Amino acid sequence: MQEHKQTPSDEQSSKKTPSRPQGEISVFHNALELEAEARRKAELAERERQKQENEAAYQAREEYAKELAEEKVDLIRLKQGVISEEELNLPQELEKHYTIWQKIGNWFYHSKWWLWGAIFCALVGGFLIYDLVTRKNPDIRVLLLSENPYFDQQSVSLEEWIKPVCEDFNGDGEILVGTVYIPVTKENMESTSNISAAYNSQLLVQFQSDTCMLVILDERAEAYLNPDEMFVNLEELYPDCEFADGIRLHLNETDFAKQIGMTEPLHEGCYLALRRPLENMTSLKKMQKAYDKAKVVLDGIIPMLHRTQEAQSNG
Repeated sequence: MQEHKQTPSDEQSSKKTPSRPQGEISVFHNALELEAEARRKAELAERERQKQENEAAYQAREEYAKELAEEKVDLIRLKQGVISEEELNLPQELEKHYTIWQKIGNWFYHSKWWLWGAIFCALVGGFLIYDLVTRKNPDIRVLLLSENPYFDQQSVSLEEWIKPVCEDFNGDGEILVGTVYIPVTKENMESTSNISAAYNSQLLVQFQSDTCMLVILDERAEAYLNPDEMFVNLEELYPDCEFADGIRLHLNETDFAKQIGMTEPLHEGCYLALRRPLENMTSLKKMQKAYDKAKVVLDGIIPMLHRTQEAQSNG
């Protein structure tokens, strides 16, 4: 009995996949057609919507342009006197009604610039008033023109040394002595820096006011002053004072530095001077009053000064 052998064509026929049923193909095809139809309808609807929007925008522009043209014509006719203002048909703005909080917020919004400026001025003014009320005014001040680190850093010792011979001139129940330090040297007064300009301004203001009538200076500071015109002749005021020499009360020859706790010697030619009561920015009456106070303090300072041992040996 002969065996039947499969040919290559038979093998290929046996390996073919079974075909999809006709009904399934029809359902899939219908679904694709429905989806495509839905997309077309949506696209047509979107186009129609955009067309209507464009037409509405065009109509609005046309209406606006027409209104502008009519208003322009009416304004020309009004200018020419053809119509009156009552006949002029311009659109009226609707009156807006605001709540109380909206009114307050609107007021703050439109007033913010000057309001912040007013607040700033009020704060500055309040600070100045507070400083004026609470600040303690010294009964007398001494102007320190001799450049010395001690006068800048340890001026409290000098103030405490003067305090026992000072009186309660301002009547506040407390004796207080103050100092004003301006280091007058060629370097400080003749440089091009802002500090030099400030020192020159301070020096000018001090000799135009009655703030400081007692002055401690030296030979370096004299170059920027007119000592003979500014200061009183102390030799005439205190003929019995051995340290008085013309307008100068020589401090180098005394134990002044030791009494106020200075570890370094005073500069050469350092002396104490009393300003003349001359009328400048301050009235002559106020200058004389300040001079009288300074004279009382100077009367107390002179007996406190003693000749140093070096000066005695040199004498």
